[in-house]
Amino acid sequence: MKEPENLINVIGVSGCKAPPGLATLLQGCVAVCSSKRLAEALSREIAAVSPAPAIMGITPLEKMLNGLDEYLERGDCAVLASGDPLFFGIGKRLIKRYGRQRIRFFPALSSMQLACARLGIPWDDARVFSLHGRRDEAVFGQILSQPKSILFTDDINTPAAIAGKLISLLERAEALESIHHHIRVHVAENLECPGEHIHTLTLRKTAAGSFSPLNIMILEIDEPLAPCSRGLGLMEDEIMHLRGMITKDEIRAVVLHKLMPEPGNVLWDIGAGSGSVGLEAARLWPDLTCYAVEADPEQQHVIRENIKRFGLFNVIAVDGTAPRALKGLPQPDRVFIGGSKGRLREIIN
Repeated sequence: MKEPENLINVIGVSGCKAPPGLATLLQGCVAVCSSKRLAEALSREIAAVSPAPAIMGITPLEKMLNGLDEYLERGDCAVLASGDPLFFGIGKRLIKRYGRQRIRFFPALSSMQLACARLGIPWDDARVFSLHGRRDEAVFGQILSQPKSILFTDDINTPAAIAGKLISLLERAEALESIHHHIRVHVAENLECPGEHIHTLTLRKTAAGSFSPLNIMILEIDEPLAPCSRGLGLMEDEIMHLRGMITKDEIRAVVLHKLMPEPGNVLWDIGAGSGSVGLEAARLWPDLTCYAVEADPEQQHVIRENIKRFGLFNVIAVDGTAPRALKGLPQPDRVFIGGSKGRLREIIN
């Protein structure tokens, strides 16, 4: 008969406070995997376990997992994680490697829940972004296209750096002066730890600020400037355009059906005109980023006005003529060519 496999206790920790029953959950474990911060915060509880477990760092992750494999041959193990390990945490990676049957989860309140509780902000209607390890620029337009966003930061995507990227994007859309004061930024530092502090700031003050590495960020956009409701059906007379130069309603619907974008896609709208195709796509797929490429300065202004009108900052206006203006843009998943100025072959090539 096959011997039962040893188990992994994945234990969530809110801030720096030991969760109830931690000593019992650690008792009998041959190894404990933890970040340096949590190992130091819970050193007394870990030291009380007898016999003493081996302590492993949680990064680099692959090294930790290989070590966990070895210790699981000898007995049960524990992994300490921030907040809820199944919410943008290590839980998904552990399940993929070991299967659900070998893991027992003991979640704590996540920093997101704690921050919203401190501020009295409901979070069931918020869009949550994890910026851990993300280096792409497209995510910042997606953040601005949500009425309420919760951001998990890292040592590169700090609150100050994020605010700076959002300011740059609003400047590019010629929208900073009219919109920035309608955006509230909350930064919650050191939740459930010494030095806990909640800041409510403007984008500019956030960009100039300095914050503890242990933080979470929330953005709120005032209702009148929040993105338009989702759904297919922007009407021609709702979209600013010049001299009737707009992709007609029925054609837009067919184009989007044929393109079939997916969440996270990059769309190039070449010869964008008023930007109607990209606006409709960005409205339907808020995870999508559209680069609206247009050579005519008047039309470039129209695109920016439409971006502001509908609050769809996941549409990014690109000034210039294709194919030259396409250089340096993120690789597209979908392309719509609305105007080519006679360069269709070059653009397709």
